[in-house]
Amino acid sequence: MAASAGLIFGYDLGVSGLAVLIGSALGGAASNLYMLVFGRVFLGIGLGFGNQSVPLYISEMALPKHRGAMNIVFEIGIGIGVLMANIINFGTEKIEGGWGWRISLSLAAVPASILTLGSVILPDTPNSLIQTGNNHEKAKLVLQRIRGTNDVQAELDDLIKASSISKTTKHPLKEILQRNCDSPC
Repeated sequence: MAASAGLIFGYDLGVSGLAVLIGSALGGAASNLYMLVFGRVFLGIGLGFGNQSVPLYISEMALPKHRGAMNIVFEIGIGIGVLMANIINFGTEKIEGGWGWRISLSLAAVPASILTLGSVILPDTPNSLIQTGNNHEKAKLVLQRIRGTNDVQAELDDLIKASSISKTTKHPLKEILQRNCDSPC
């Protein structure tokens, strides 16, 4: 689902942040079971979008030699976030009057706000600029800005070539799932 929405929304990180914001608002303000369930659904959708789009964004923006390390930092951040959520849940469990779970669910708005704000500030990736709008000049400007050099023509040419090749694929999922083995698999 996140991959399909990524194609529609252009891997917009804001979609993830907004879904989590909606989910945390619904969860924190839940007055009945339906609000709570819909809040949790939005939280799940937002986290799914984020877990799909953030590593993609990092991979497209980072220097090739730093991509793996940057994605490991993202994964470590997820682990730290899970630990923090468990500590918050442990602490809010003791709040009397039924407010603990509301605070716990509402606090999801903090990282979601940061992600949503970041999606407004951060530029589109050069690859997405080429794929969605065929805007080679803007992609070159973004590449020059993030690489810190004007010598980006070779990388830009690689991105344009890869984009052209990807557009020739008619049914990408079918090709991924198709077995192409010369020897017995």
